[in-house]
Amino acid sequence: MDFQIATKSIRAVLFDFDGTLTEPGSLDFGVIREAVGCPKGRPVLEFINGMASQAERAEALKILDAFEAEAARQSRPNSGAEDVLEFLRTQGMKVGIISRNSMVSIRTALNNFERIRPADFAVILSRDDTYNPKPSPEGILAAAGMLGIPVTQVLVVGDFVFDVEAGRKAGAITAFLTNRGSSHPCAYPSDFTLEHLGELKEIINLYAPF
Repeated sequence: MDFQIATKSIRAVLFDFDGTLTEPGSLDFGVIREAVGCPKGRPVLEFINGMASQAERAEALKILDAFEAEAARQSRPNSGAEDVLEFLRTQGMKVGIISRNSMVSIRTALNNFERIRPADFAVILSRDDTYNPKPSPEGILAAAGMLGIPVTQVLVVGDFVFDVEAGRKAGAITAFLTNRGSSHPCAYPSDFTLEHLGELKEIINLYAPF
C-alpha cells in the first residue's frame, strides 16, 4: 500500500462498483464496443451519448444494458468487500457508491452479496442520474453534498483512471485499487494505492477523525 497524504481526515467513502466492490473482469468492454460500434480506446458511454440520432442512442444503450444485466447476474463480491463495508459501518463512516453502471445492474449485483444490501449505502449514484459520469467530478460533489460531508473529507476508491481523475477534480481524497495487478495502470496520481480492499482498514484507522 502506497501513501501520498498524511494530514487529511476521512469521514466518508465513495466506492466505484464494477471491478471495485465486485470482482474485476465481469464486463468485456472490447465486446461491448464492437456491439455498439464504438472505436477502440473510446469510452463507451461518451460514444453513445455523442450519437447524433436519439434512436441510435436508445438502441446502443439497450445493448449496453443487456451486457451489464448479464454481467451483474454473474458477478461476485470482490475479495474483502463485505468485510470492509461492515468495518466502515462499525467505524461510523458514511459509505456510498458512484458508478458509470446503471442502477438496475448495481442492485442486481448487490443481490449476490451475502451480508450487504442497497440500504447499507447512504447514497448510490449511477449513470441514470442527471450528473455527468466519471471522469466528471459532478457526481462526487453531489454525493458529498447528500452525505453532508465536505468533499475534502471524502475518500473515493476505484479501480480505473476515471475514478481517480473524478475524485481529484472534485477535491476528494483518492485511492486507486490495483486488484493485485489486474487493474489497468492509472495515469492520474492517487493519494493511496491499494493492492486489495482489505488495506482500506489501515487507512481508516490512520485517517478517521477521533
